[in-house]
Amino acid sequence: MPTPTPRQSSPSKTLGFTLVELLVVIAIIGVLVGLLLPAVQSAREAARRMQCKNNVKQIALGMSMHEHTFGHYPYSRTGSLWRILSFVEQEALANVFNDAKHPNYDDPASSEYRWGYNAQIGTAWSNKADLDIAAGTSLSVFQCPSATGTRAVEDSGVALGVSDYTTPRVPALRPVGHPLYYQSGEPQMQFSTAMTPASGSRNRNPLNKGGKARDITDGLSNTMMYYECVGSPELFVRGTVAAATGGASLAWAGSGDGVKMRAYASDNLTADTSDTARGISSSGDPTVPDNATDCTAGAAWEAAIDTCGSFRVMNHTNKSQPYSFHPGIVNVGLCDGSARSLSETVDIGVFLNLMLRNDGQVLGEY
Repeated sequence: MPTPTPRQSSPSKTLGFTLVELLVVIAIIGVLVGLLLPAVQSAREAARRMQCKNNVKQIALGMSMHEHTFGHYPYSRTGSLWRILSFVEQEALANVFNDAKHPNYDDPASSEYRWGYNAQIGTAWSNKADLDIAAGTSLSVFQCPSATGTRAVEDSGVALGVSDYTTPRVPALRPVGHPLYYQSGEPQMQFSTAMTPASGSRNRNPLNKGGKARDITDGLSNTMMYYECVGSPELFVRGTVAAATGGASLAWAGSGDGVKMRAYASDNLTADTSDTARGISSSGDPTVPDNATDCTAGAAWEAAIDTCGSFRVMNHTNKSQPYSFHPGIVNVGLCDGSARSLSETVDIGVFLNLMLRNDGQVLGEY
């Protein structure tokens, strides 16, 4: 049997990519990154939006637990978030605030009575140093993960941790025909939020207590507890920083919270409140324009809201408005402990009715 002839080995070749092949691979990778990056960014924002919504829910649940424990909600004008620390797993911080004693603590007539942390009047407290540290703590449950900025509000030289969530207050915005609309000679409807004292008083009397769950006759699921107003202390207008300060300046340990609502002309890029809406009023009364259809200058930002058209009442600025870093929505917490993402185009009358606990209005879609 003949012996097989060994196969001749071919000349060795140098393995590798040509320049053209390398450029093609790089181009393909670039295309894939370009396709995937928006999806990744969108997924991250969706996660941040859900976390923000969960924060509002935790706050609303904390307020409900406060009401169950003490028989009333906190009164927002004397600070509310610091009062629910023990209900959002911040027991150590809660103890620091509960231990705060002021010489005038038993004198409600004193202007120095404790109604939330305030660095200037806090100098008389026995645990001032501990309060400074506690109040400066940055708490993720009170901050939207999409928010940017310094994340601290200055109060008499003390840096306080910011909050991106606030309670409704008497709005500086009353649409024509709404029960809250200002009109000379006609009675005004009583504005009562979940935290408004039963007496209706809205001063800073530290003895005031917020409302009770039983006062919410419109239903817990039909009444707002908190909403987003992000970005303190920077002033944001239409998603861009307009100034280093001038925003809502909300601190979770502050002496009060609550943001009044204003309507801003869509081209008002400085959040100038003298031009929040346009309707001329020579009388100086911001509620009665000389001509409700003249929307070129002046004030009259309440009466002109339904007649001048091109106004933003949400997500235009974090100065006196619900404001979110999530495009197209604002997260809100309701008194039943749930959270909703409201469209920024929600009817302003519906939004106001959501604020009220006992207006008896038909709420409508939101």
